[in-house]
Amino acid sequence: MSTQRKLNLSDLALRPIPGMTLPSQVSFSPSGDHLYYLAPQAGDSLALFAFDIARREERLVLAVPSADETLEEELRKQRLRQTMGGIGSFQIVDEVSALVNVGGAFQLVDLGTGDVIDGFDFSGARQLIKVGVDRFVATTGDEIVLVGRDCSREILVAAAGDGMSVGVAEYVAQEELGRMTGMWLDPSGRWLAYTEVDESKVDQHHIVRTDLHPNVVERYRYPMVGATNASVVLCLLDLETHTRTVVESVDADRYLANVVWLDTDRLAVSSLNRQQDRLNRWVYRVSDGVRLPLGQEYGQPWVNLAEREFAIDGDLLTTSEADRRQRHLVRIHADGTRTQLGELVIRELLGVQGMTALVVATGDSPTEEWLYRVDLIGGHCERIGTEYGVATGVLAPRGDNVYISASSRSLEPRAMVSTPDGRSVSIAQTSAPFLVAEPEMIELESASGETLYGAVYLPSPERIEGAPLIVSVYGGPHAQLVVNHYGLTLDLQAQYLASRGAVVVKLDNRGSYGRSLDFEAYLHRRFGEIELSDQLRGVAYCQRRWRLDSDRVGIYGWSYGGYMTLMAMTRASEVFKVGVAGAPVVDFRWYDTAYTERYLGDPVDNQEGYERSSVLDKLERLSGKLMVIHGLMDENVHFGHTSSLIARANELGKDIELVVLPSSRHAPTDQASLLRVATSRTRFLLSNLGLPDDSLN
Repeated sequence: MSTQRKLNLSDLALRPIPGMTLPSQVSFSPSGDHLYYLAPQAGDSLALFAFDIARREERLVLAVPSADETLEEELRKQRLRQTMGGIGSFQIVDEVSALVNVGGAFQLVDLGTGDVIDGFDFSGARQLIKVGVDRFVATTGDEIVLVGRDCSREILVAAAGDGMSVGVAEYVAQEELGRMTGMWLDPSGRWLAYTEVDESKVDQHHIVRTDLHPNVVERYRYPMVGATNASVVLCLLDLETHTRTVVESVDADRYLANVVWLDTDRLAVSSLNRQQDRLNRWVYRVSDGVRLPLGQEYGQPWVNLAEREFAIDGDLLTTSEADRRQRHLVRIHADGTRTQLGELVIRELLGVQGMTALVVATGDSPTEEWLYRVDLIGGHCERIGTEYGVATGVLAPRGDNVYISASSRSLEPRAMVSTPDGRSVSIAQTSAPFLVAEPEMIELESASGETLYGAVYLPSPERIEGAPLIVSVYGGPHAQLVVNHYGLTLDLQAQYLASRGAVVVKLDNRGSYGRSLDFEAYLHRRFGEIELSDQLRGVAYCQRRWRLDSDRVGIYGWSYGGYMTLMAMTRASEVFKVGVAGAPVVDFRWYDTAYTERYLGDPVDNQEGYERSSVLDKLERLSGKLMVIHGLMDENVHFGHTSSLIARANELGKDIELVVLPSSRHAPTDQASLLRVATSRTRFLLSNLGLPDDSLN
């Protein structure tokens, strides 16, 4: 007998989502004999588990209750879009111990017993690196300290003053450039490259914590479009003599992109100009301080940075769109020459062991993300997990075993270890408790001829004809909604709306991720136009194919999707009659430098583009029913965007229903906020589209 049941409205707020609870932050032990990972142990708390591959046995290492988090830990998890409590992160130190982060406080834990290993003072640490027996380098942001046994602490470097920090990445590096760290240790453990960040000239943004009594004011350095960025000095610290050397000063008109140790004497550094169309690479030689060029990479209209880079046999392994407009695996040699390795269209370079790389590449269509092991010498590519539409993984230290996490729309997520002899060792397999149908995949053509991919969630057959249509949208760059992954099927919001009689469609418009630089570049110097044009084509396609009610069309989305909802409700008010915008940008002149200037350019040079991309001067066209949901503590898209929207609506006499989340940042994480979002959005859409809401009975 099936134990699956119909969705309830409260299910939409469940975290983790039942049926999507595979291991996360997976690491092999140094020997490769064990896997360590985080997984839910009770409710929404993550615990640390170990898996013995030979014995095929899982055991719990450490479980802790969810605890209050430091502000730095809250913000780190926001940057990584992590929503669960318990253990926030961990890193394997050696075969027998790991550093475990609980609420922003680090502990050294015995992997056999789960006991805390006493004798280390990690107070205030935001990142830790092992540098020797019983020695760690830690950054608190204000200082870099050497931590040893018996709670010894020695300050190695201190920040110079207010607005200064050491060993950390500034906000835009974390949020927009994918660089979460500010410390890099060489293979010998002697040399530490680190950042000295000066944000003293970056404007401060204040958030008043009205959910706390007495109120607390949080202050952030947030560079808005056209304003001053942080400047970064990359330094080298000799951990034996404690001498400091300046490697490079990256001024406020450049970004420090990445740092990789090629060997114990050579440090590869890359910086991106503020226009983000030129990436400069060079090598710093520690032994004599000589700087050697490693080439430049030009992108039109911009350079998309590689998420990960690795040293291989003294060269740099990276991914690049520079030569073919699609991302390929590239080896950059010591003299700066480049060799493309194979024809795979790379989504992500996951890891390297020896001369073997693990990558995710585009499959037969942009909706497929396949996992490959790549021989970096002979170029042979082996696909792993061939029955799945989307797969990712981790490569074991010897380059033999591969941890795989995979699924398809019709295959529930599974975690396993693939061995060189073709065996598969199962780690975990999920099962969703809900009765949900696989969405129907659609393809249509954009105005410029590209194929657009979509997914459609249908109600029961007798309810389709004449049904209302709801668009679930993101629409912005660096995101793709429509992929052959079980998460597409288990979109509980879309499934619930379909169960109540709506047809729900997702469409990846031009400008979205996963195709090519040319496909993304349609957004260059303008937002909200090309994306909306494609979404309208999706609406027309669905209305024709399923004979839907053209007078009942809704839309919802979060972040850029919230912005797209506002643009749809104003620029296409004759089509969209109801919308729910979550945490929306309303004017990109108030968003951060690195993201916005990459796509829209300098606001002085592209004033027209910024004005056309703003929602505020289009609000007079609003005629439908609009709800806006926003967290007061949002440090990414500030609540001021919504405040300005409401103020303008008041001037125009337009009604907007506002839902405020007092304790929520950009991504809601607490159960109360998640439930409030789910119920408010769902009921608003259903009631204004004339659909029943059984949850009210």
